[in-house]
Formats: sequence, C-alpha cells, structure tokens
Amino acid sequence: MGTLADARALASMHVASWHETYAGMVPPEMLASLSVDGRAATWTRIMSEPATSGATIVYLAELENRIAGFGSCGAQRTETLRERGYDGEISAIYVLEAFQRRSIGTRLLFALASDLLRRGFGAASLWVLRDNARARRFYERLGARVLAEREDVRKDAVLVELAYGWMHLTELARIAAR
Repeated sequence: MGTLADARALASMHVASWHETYAGMVPPEMLASLSVDGRAATWTRIMSEPATSGATIVYLAELENRIAGFGSCGAQRTETLRERGYDGEISAIYVLEAFQRRSIGTRLLFALASDLLRRGFGAASLWVLRDNARARRFYERLGARVLAEREDVRKDAVLVELAYGWMHLTELARIAAR
C-alpha cells in the first residue's frame, strides 16, 4: 500500500502515465497543465485522510526500484451508480507503458477488488475515457460491463467517459486471480 512517503514518486509516475496514456485523446494543453507538484499535493491530501471504511486506499506496483503502476479504490462517489448497487469505486489504475503486458494491471485490479471486499463492498465501478480502447478491452476481458456514459466538460475539451462495473466483486477477484 502507498504511504505519504510515496506521494511525490506516485505523482511523478501519475503525470508520466497521463502523458503516455492520453496523448492524442485529450487536448495537449490539458497534458501540459499537469504538474508533479499539483499531483503530489493531491496524493498527499488523499493519503492523509482518516482510515475509514470508505477512505481511498492506494496500492503501488514497484519494479526496477520505481513505481511501475498504481491503483486506488474506496467508496462510490457517483450517486447514480451507488443507487444501482455499485457501492465501491476504483478511482484510478495506471501502469507505465514500459511495464505493461506483465500482468501488473491485473494484479493491481485483484488487490483493489480484494481490498474493497475486505471492507464490505460488494460491487464496484470505474470511469474510463470512451476513446481509451486499450483500457476498455482490459476491463472487458476481466468481466466488466458498461453501466453509464457521461460528459466531463472542461474549459478546453469535452471528454466522454464510460462507467464500467462488476456487480459481484467476488467474481472479479476470482477472474483476476487466474
């Protein structure tokens, strides 16, 4: 699990992964506006929150003495999904390109599903850009279904996101453990 001491390295990896993942999917200005300092402040705030059953928990995957990937999960933040029974949320999952195709994403997803189950959540969702075909295929291979669509209106773009979900986290944990 990630700790406050990891916030800066996590922020650096997070910014790098956004540049790798979203180049060509989001406006260049959006990527240019990302900063390690800004992300470090966000991760410091998140990881400083009290450890409640709904708190955001961060898992790190480290290889070659660096953070290769991370995932975070907690209580569902989208009311309409919560009302449909998706009480847990995977708020982020990223793996640097140099470390992809090594099952890191699958292991992170397994850790997140297991964490949510331990905390009493039964179902979970996540949001992914509609244009992110690689991520969508990954979630679909692991049994996720499309639940909803929304537009994230920003000053420099309108991003269309899809909610993917697993109604039974026990099933996701079983699939990811294979």
